[in-house]
Amino acid sequence: MKFAFSSRNIVHCDHIYSLQRNECFANTMMGYGFFLVKFVLVLCNLVDYSIGDAPNFVSGFGLTVRSSVQLNNQLYEVVVSSDEVRDDQPIRILLPSDYTTSGDNRRYPVLYLLHGATGNAADWTIQGAAQNISGNASLITVMPNGGRFGFYTNWVIPGNATPQNWKTYHMEQLVPWIDLNLRTVAKKQGRGLAGDSMGGYGSIHYAELYSDSFIYAASFSGALDLLDPLVQNIIIGLPGAGNPLIGPFGYPSAPLSSNGWFAQDTITRVAGLRNIYVALYNGNNDYTDSTYIPGFYRLRDLLILFNIPVYFDDYGNGQSIGYGCNGGHNWACFRAAFIDVLPRMMAVLQQQH
Repeated sequence: MKFAFSSRNIVHCDHIYSLQRNECFANTMMGYGFFLVKFVLVLCNLVDYSIGDAPNFVSGFGLTVRSSVQLNNQLYEVVVSSDEVRDDQPIRILLPSDYTTSGDNRRYPVLYLLHGATGNAADWTIQGAAQNISGNASLITVMPNGGRFGFYTNWVIPGNATPQNWKTYHMEQLVPWIDLNLRTVAKKQGRGLAGDSMGGYGSIHYAELYSDSFIYAASFSGALDLLDPLVQNIIIGLPGAGNPLIGPFGYPSAPLSSNGWFAQDTITRVAGLRNIYVALYNGNNDYTDSTYIPGFYRLRDLLILFNIPVYFDDYGNGQSIGYGCNGGHNWACFRAAFIDVLPRMMAVLQQQH
């Protein structure tokens, strides 16, 4: 036997529960009989159990929901549009396994997990094994698109690609939109950031700019020192084919007063990380990670100088961190860093029962 339920059925079930002791309930029992009413109440229980608190994503905070699909029992992909960035933007959202059955008063912390250059919102679920790593944690994991070369900033020279306001889209639209749609711990103590490569830069960069919104930030082989000429060369050359990437930060040769490389550098803004727990991971076994590691140490040394809590792991050739990491700039090492940092984050992030 199949049953079809609508929102009207659910309201009716709640109505029956609320009127069990009054005349309406008595009339219902008289009209339909005791056993029929008992059957309806059982069905109400089944409806509540099956639907629970499954999310119903709605528009808000400048984001218009275009579509929403449940990819598996925990993973959703929502597509939104925003006036701050071009094109529709996919967001992957991984819910805790007990989210739909834990009750209205249960709220979860949120981890914003950022992808690297040339990537997209699906990277951390496909290549990063995010569901295997954080799927059993009491944590909502949000994986937004950050553009192939968006660099988690409002571009200095957007040119024909305008608008490219990734910082505004993520921090001033996406974060409150997540709090609107999900049962989150919607405060500093309930939010963390992490990311690989470009996303490793983005996690530290966002934490510095929005220090009142996050309690933890982790970088996995992030491009942390934008003033290092070798790091600049890697970033500028990302598109290839002689197309320099000057949009996010402008020209490195510009005066400091108008130089995005200086203004958006994590070293320049390190004081913004006060009252935030920081974790830095970096290998040293290929050109990219070897190029990024001086910035890793510069930021670490400044954090220590400012008495900011920092966990740092120069895992060299990868043997010390394990999980197949060879110390290079690759997904095996990003996954290993995520596995290592997750319990450190969970020890700090606040739960609400």
